[in-house]
Amino acid sequence: MSETKSKPFQLDEQPSAEYEGTYTVTVTDGEISSIGVLNTGNNLYQPVNPESDLFTAISKTDDALDTISINTTGETGNVTETVLQDKEQLNQNYTRLKSEYNNRKEDLNETTDNIETVVSQQPENATPKIPDTFRYPFDIDDNQDHLKIQQFEYERPGTSGGGPFPSSRNVQASRPAGYDSSGNQTSPADNVRGKPYGKYGGTVLLPMPKVSDSNGAEWGKSDLNVFGLGFASMAGGLIDAAKGNMGMDSQFNTLYGNLLGESKIDQDNIAQGNELRGNIFAQNRDDPSKSAIGNLQGTGLAGLGIGAQEISKLAGVNVTADEVLARTSGKILNPNAELLFQGPVLRDFGFKFLMIARGEDEAEEIRKIIKFFKVGAAPVFSDGPALLGTPNVFQLEYKAGKRTLNTVNRFNEMALRTITVDYAPDGFWSAYQDSHPVAVVMSLQFSELRPLYRIDHENGGEVGY
Repeated sequence: MSETKSKPFQLDEQPSAEYEGTYTVTVTDGEISSIGVLNTGNNLYQPVNPESDLFTAISKTDDALDTISINTTGETGNVTETVLQDKEQLNQNYTRLKSEYNNRKEDLNETTDNIETVVSQQPENATPKIPDTFRYPFDIDDNQDHLKIQQFEYERPGTSGGGPFPSSRNVQASRPAGYDSSGNQTSPADNVRGKPYGKYGGTVLLPMPKVSDSNGAEWGKSDLNVFGLGFASMAGGLIDAAKGNMGMDSQFNTLYGNLLGESKIDQDNIAQGNELRGNIFAQNRDDPSKSAIGNLQGTGLAGLGIGAQEISKLAGVNVTADEVLARTSGKILNPNAELLFQGPVLRDFGFKFLMIARGEDEAEEIRKIIKFFKVGAAPVFSDGPALLGTPNVFQLEYKAGKRTLNTVNRFNEMALRTITVDYAPDGFWSAYQDSHPVAVVMSLQFSELRPLYRIDHENGGEVGY
C-alpha cells in the first residue's frame, strides 16, 4: 500500500468563509482517501466529511492533483483528473480519522492537568516536553469503558516529623483519607506522590481487561500454653486499667504484686521466675472462678512436661513437652489455638492484553506502550552509581470519557512489579515485512503501595475500593 500526504496548502480563491483554512490531502494507491483541515485552536487536522461540498472542492485543486501524481508517478504534473476511493471506503476513513481526532483532542485536554507540574520541573528557558498519551487500539473510543494508566515519578512527601537527618523528615504512615459524615474527604490519604504529585510521565489507554479484585486481611494461628494463658489473664487487668475500668496505679500495683509477690527488687531473675510461676498457681488456687488455668492437677502435669523439656535442653536432647506428656500420660498440652488478626494486606492486580497491529502506525504505538511500562518499572541511578532511585509508580482508573466507573473497583497508587511480553503467543514466530510481530501478549503485574481500610471502602464508590 502506497500512501502520500500533501504539504499543507490554502485555496488561492475562497468563495466563502467556509473555505478558509489550511488543508492536507492524503492519497492511497493513486486515490484520494482523506482530506484534513487545520483546527487553529488545538493545531490538529480535523477530517473533512467526504459527502460535503468542501471535500469535493478541495479534491479538485491543483495541490490534490499533484499529490495523486506524486503517489503514482513520483513527480507532479502528470495527473489531470481527480480519482477518489469508493464512497464506502471514504466513509470508513472519515469515521476512523474523526475518532482519532477526538482522542487526540481529549489527550490535550487531559494533559493540561499535568502541564504545570511538568513545566515547573524543566530548566529555565527550556521548551517543556509534554509526555505522550499512548493507546491501543489506535482508534479506541475514549467515551467507551477503558482502562487508563498514568505514570508518575516516585516522590516521598515531607512530614513534620523533624529530626537531625533528612530521612527522618520523609517518613510516612499508611493512614487512610479522612471523611466527614456526608462522605466528603476532609484529609488526604498518605501516598507516595506528594502534593503536588511527582513528575507526570505519560498515559496509556487500553481496552477493559478481565476485571476482578480480591480484598481481605491477614489472620494467623496463635498458640498459648497453660502458663502463658494464666499470665495473659493477669496482664489483661493492666489493659482494663488503660481502658479506664479501674485506677491505673491501683491495677498496676495489683498486677505487680501477683507477679512478684513479696520478692525483693535485688533478687536474681531465676528467683523472680520461680515466684512468678508460684503466684500464677496461687491465683488459680485462691480464686478458681477467675482462673485462666483450670484444674491444678492437670496444670501440675503440664508443668512437669514443660520442666522435662527444659531439663532435656541442658542435656543437649531436643524433647518437647508434648512428647514427654504423650509418652508418659497419653496427653499433650492444650495449645489454646485461636485465629487472630495480624494486619492488613496489600492487593495485587494482574492484567493481560493481546495486541494485534492493523497497520504501521498501530505497530509503532504498541512498541511505545511496551517501552512505556518497561522504563517506568525499572530502577534508576540516583546521585551516582552508589544509590538507586525507586521506579515510577502508576495510577490506574476504569474510565468512560471523563467519568470514573462506579460499578467496579478502584485502585490506590500502584507499583509495577513485573511486565512480561510474549512476542510469539501462538508458539511460533510470525511477523510483518518490517519484522513487527503479528500478535503480542503483554502481561502486567501491579501491587498497591498502601493497604485499604474500612473507611476507604465506605467512601470508595458503589462497590467500595
